[in-house]
Amino acid sequence: MRKTLALLLITAALTACFGGKDKEPILEGNRINITARATGLTANPAALQAEFALPAQVQNPYWGQTMAVSSHAPGSLALPGKVVRAYTAKMGSGMGRGAKLLNPPVVHSGRLFGIDTNSAVTALDAKTGKQLWSVKLKLKEPELAKLSGGLAVTGDLLYVTTGGGQVFCLQASTGKEVWKIDLAIPLRAAPSIMGEQLFVTSHDSRIFGLNALTGALQWTHSGLEESLSSLRAASPAVANGVVAVPYSSGELYMLRATDGRYIWHDVLSTPFSGSDPATTLNAISSPPVMADGIVYAVGLGGGLSAYGITNGQRFWKANVITSQPIWVAGTAIFVLTDDGELAAVNRRDGLIRWVVELGEGLPEAKDRRFWSGPVLAGGRLIVVSSDGYAVSIAPTDGKRLAATDLEEPVSLPPIVADGALYFITDNARVIAFQAPSTSE
Repeated sequence: MRKTLALLLITAALTACFGGKDKEPILEGNRINITARATGLTANPAALQAEFALPAQVQNPYWGQTMAVSSHAPGSLALPGKVVRAYTAKMGSGMGRGAKLLNPPVVHSGRLFGIDTNSAVTALDAKTGKQLWSVKLKLKEPELAKLSGGLAVTGDLLYVTTGGGQVFCLQASTGKEVWKIDLAIPLRAAPSIMGEQLFVTSHDSRIFGLNALTGALQWTHSGLEESLSSLRAASPAVANGVVAVPYSSGELYMLRATDGRYIWHDVLSTPFSGSDPATTLNAISSPPVMADGIVYAVGLGGGLSAYGITNGQRFWKANVITSQPIWVAGTAIFVLTDDGELAAVNRRDGLIRWVVELGEGLPEAKDRRFWSGPVLAGGRLIVVSSDGYAVSIAPTDGKRLAATDLEEPVSLPPIVADGALYFITDNARVIAFQAPSTSE
């Protein structure tokens, strides 16, 4: 019988203006302290010998899937230097006992889409927060809706994975069902979309390649089944005809996108001295990132590694562990550890340029403070804490730029689209920040 690890994962943030604090829901299952191995990161002076550069900011009108784009490497996103709270809007049922929001919303064509812990999918006007439509999905096992699944959107098609194992395709404009397929296994990761293909990973280390227009199953692939798994799962990365698949077993597979043909794989997990295999979590909960012919991946049972996409050659491995998304841009990789440290790692050699402890200078937390992020937007790294503190950090040296209390618990990274920043709180409320009006 599978043991379920309940990870308490968090979110990301901003620099200008932001906005009850609930206790974390208690989830059933065995728990393991995933940060017990962490010993703290240390900057390496040799890392400063390498050039540091970030790409120019780019306007991204959409955030259509995990990490905005299928490769998970959106670069440096555009966001005004000052943003203010524009609206707060409800998006259904939030977290509670046994109920978790697992993935952030998506944005496309002026609409913001989210799924709640009661299998309801809601579309809002991204500019105003006005509800456009809401549809409650019919699951075979409704109780599994408590683990919310995730979303991807392109054009007028919205794809939804569910904790009950069904994948739905809806009209993005109306919420009307186009097709659905039952994969009969819990789906916790958001789907990835590239062209007319949809890629879905399951709780038991499988990936399904689907026709995005019809839902027809094209191919499947399986990794090793793991006795322990993370509550949150990572979406596959897709680029240039290949898909990088992260499994709960700690395996990273590179497959051909069209037919699932094997290219290469590696195991990211590394045994720790004295560790018990029965209670060691090896999952890859951080989405792999494909950029410039290299795939970057990090597992809970190992470090951050860089591989050649075509042949799997490992260029370096850094002793950095996280369940949070890593952000690759320019010459750096920005990593937020589960111990609350934000670090900049050289893409060239894996050396750590700087490390900052995010909790320093903030009011003492009532309970343990967890962090989520980062997102690189508007020339700053945005992270957020479980007790609602949004913090912006300079990517050049890790210096804190601002910190603001959102006044709501947040457990998922923010998203940025069309010059606006969005948070989804644990109460399933969207908090949107936009450029101030000319009168402000």
